[in-house]
Amino acid sequence: MAKPRKKPSTSSSRQAWTGEKLYFEGDDYFNDVLRAIRGAKRRVDFEVYIFEKGELGDRVTAALLQAAQRGVKVRLLVDGIGSPQCADEYGPRLSQGGVSFRVYRFFPSLFRIFPRFITSWFNRKTSHRFRSFRYRMNRRDHRKLIMVDGEKVWLGGFNVSDQLLGSIVGKKAWRDTGLRLSGVREPAFRLAFETAWYDKFHRRSWKFYRHKLIDRLSRRTSSDPVQINATRRLRGKFHKQLLARLGSARRRIWVTTPYFVPALPVLRALLGAAQRGCEVRLLLPEKSDVPFVRWASMTFFHGLLSAGCRIFEYRRSVLHAKTLLVDDWALVGSSNFNHRSFLFDLEVDVVLRSAAAVRALERRTVHDFERSGEIRLPGFESRPFWERCLTRIFFRLHHWL
Repeated sequence: MAKPRKKPSTSSSRQAWTGEKLYFEGDDYFNDVLRAIRGAKRRVDFEVYIFEKGELGDRVTAALLQAAQRGVKVRLLVDGIGSPQCADEYGPRLSQGGVSFRVYRFFPSLFRIFPRFITSWFNRKTSHRFRSFRYRMNRRDHRKLIMVDGEKVWLGGFNVSDQLLGSIVGKKAWRDTGLRLSGVREPAFRLAFETAWYDKFHRRSWKFYRHKLIDRLSRRTSSDPVQINATRRLRGKFHKQLLARLGSARRRIWVTTPYFVPALPVLRALLGAAQRGCEVRLLLPEKSDVPFVRWASMTFFHGLLSAGCRIFEYRRSVLHAKTLLVDDWALVGSSNFNHRSFLFDLEVDVVLRSAAAVRALERRTVHDFERSGEIRLPGFESRPFWERCLTRIFFRLHHWL
């Protein structure tokens, strides 16, 4: 009698990836990225918000061109607002060298927008189109997602900019966090890239293909380790999961973000956690690459400090990292604590699965707290009058920050 066949174990198939490595220095991050691109065998998909001309931009361009010349399928997707000069500086060379290059929602000149604005006053249909056009242009691709051969994935906050490399700018290098996943079996990264890649094109076959991709993404649940916000439904799921996680925190909530302009439900969740005895700490930049965002953030400081939250401002350089620690749960990605990430921008975030990676992030966050100055309520209340005026003025723009 034949023995019944043993069912294969599904533990490995359920595992989204096999390895996690955190990066806190731009040189380490891009050295590994470039090494992987130079050794790529099948495909390289590179999606980034900012791709600046400079030494790092030249290195990445050269590595992508070399990979394409070896027969590797290479695609580069940059954002139209974050990388306004990339198409002119690198586009022709990349396209001629075999790299597929696209700009996500290229921002047209004001001379093309202005006539629409004028006619919108007289035509209701045109007005609706203008509002729809304004919303589409306000939605940016803020991801930093690199995939090599479908097995290695890099993500986080690192853009292609010389400002991130200590080997170029020294101690002024921005403080950021990145993550490499190896042995990846999770299809969400590819689906996210494809939806952005086909966003601008309107041929029927491509439109149908993109709708199929979005449908697959929308079936994902809030418990998935990869958080993608490509659709309104997925944004709602991510927002609900975040509020539930903040509401269930018992020991700590450590937020690291360069742009802190939270939605009201998130602000209430932080205040509630502090009031029930949870340690709530915010790590924000003292020197911001977008200074008026810092002024808008100060609107929330008094209420947070009064509730028992602790606010630290990183002083060594510009802080650009985006991480969240809630008890022993950790999130790393491109999302900020602001309205843009919640409402408009395309983001990708990952829940760390490795206890070792969570401990490494915890140690680095503690190290960053030690390099920061803490804002206390008495000192904050004694701010000059002109600072309070600036805070009120820039808060009016919080929906767009």
